Amino acid sequence: MNQEEMLKKVNPTYLSAKGVLSLLSKTGNSDIMCFYNDLDKEALGKSSTLEPAIIRSWRISLEARYNFWTAITEETDCKIIVDLPCGYLPQCLKAARLNKKYYGLDLPIVTEEVSRIAFKHLDGRQKNLVQYHGVDATNYDSLRNALKDAQGKICIITDGFLGYFNLHDLKAICENIYRLLREFGGHWYTSDSQFPELMELTHAVITGDESEEISVAISLGASRIADSNLSDHLFMGGTLEERRKFMEECGFSVKSFRYSDKLRVIPSLKENPALMEKLLSAYNGIEEWVLTAKETPAAEKTPDIPFAQEFSSAGGVLSIRISGRLDTITAPEFLQKVEELRAKNSFTEIKFDAANLSYISYAGVRALQILQESCSSFRISSASGEVRKILTENFPAALEQ
Repeated sequence: MNQEEMLKKVNPTYLSAKGVLSLLSKTGNSDIMCFYNDLDKEALGKSSTLEPAIIRSWRISLEARYNFWTAITEETDCKIIVDLPCGYLPQCLKAARLNKKYYGLDLPIVTEEVSRIAFKHLDGRQKNLVQYHGVDATNYDSLRNALKDAQGKICIITDGFLGYFNLHDLKAICENIYRLLREFGGHWYTSDSQFPELMELTHAVITGDESEEISVAISLGASRIADSNLSDHLFMGGTLEERRKFMEECGFSVKSFRYSDKLRVIPSLKENPALMEKLLSAYNGIEEWVLTAKETPAAEKTPDIPFAQEFSSAGGVLSIRISGRLDTITAPEFLQKVEELRAKNSFTEIKFDAANLSYISYAGVRALQILQESCSSFRISSASGEVRKILTENFPAALEQ
């Protein structure tokens, strides 16, 4: 497998981002159509198994969220927009027209493609305002390096993101965003505070069906793409009170506002003004957040161990020792090296020494699952602390006691 294929394997959630652009292309928005027309659509598939009513409700929900993002970009007094995750959407065009600096951050597999698309639709002046960077949001250094030339307050906007992460990765992401806000100042807007509730409410207004059918369907679909059960994640399955408490414990001051405060219109419903008014009125019950970093002493951060890989092969056994983080940035490189060794040596057993593994994210877990599926025997040794907890949850039979 080449590097692109490795990126896709450890981060399959990029497909959901493509699906979002595909659905929004039906709204007729000219910026969205520009990006959709240039998108590589091969991985999208031909059809959806969801019922048409669910697809329509989901599209309208996405359209509302897209307009929410636009409203925040217009209203914030920050001159720097940090779009995390940026997906394949054309938010950079809006930010550049407002003469605001735009940083689109996402998985490397996403930013490589969307940056090529974006720069086809930006003029010379606008290109100087826009940057895209592949990051791992659990890795502070990757986020900070992406913003290395940023100066001034930042506005971080997050949508459809937090529900993908287990508590382990979610804590790391919030810690990293907290550190960025403490350094740069500014604020963090998120529409993820009531993500499932927003979907359910939209579906209820559009179809009259007040069941949880849509959130269940979307959660199952996203879980299938991510190859992970998202329903037990805090921002998919928890309560609003639990989510708020979590954010406050992470060091944020949380200010709420009504979702409808930022939405003036839903363009695809213009021909049905009564329905649009009903939906906007219903959105009065959805709470969204703007977060700022509390003025509390920053916790001492232990420097990450530099990433390093050691391999040895003998008697059909591949022995691996990883130092540092195994995450979105390092996992593809790790798998690439294993593939190179497999081409030269025959092995049916893999021994993975986790003694120096300081952090493992969802992408790192995916990489180890790929290894496990590729051999008849897979053993993990010497794991400790939080890393051991994650490995125990995902590889109970492979972990040596």
